[in-house]
Amino acid sequence: MAHGKFRPLFERSLKEQSKILAARVAEVQSANLRMGLYNSYRNELCVSKDLFIHEYPDYKILVRVDASTGNTATIGVVR
Repeated sequence: MAHGKFRPLFERSLKEQSKILAARVAEVQSANLRMGLYNSYRNELCVSKDLFIHEYPDYKILVRVDASTGNTATIGVVR
């Protein structure tokens, strides 16, 4: 028998959502890299809102994204 009442994902805290989705997110990220795509995320190197990391199978780059046009400019390679 269930221990508690069912709560939809979006009624949970961000911490709970992250815990629930972590395994699936990792699967999708791996699949992206296997297909030659990249994963985009932010980390401590992203000191402004327009900076993102683009992770490819064999390297990572820091990019600046222009929100009005969608254009990206490579800032540098991340080691």
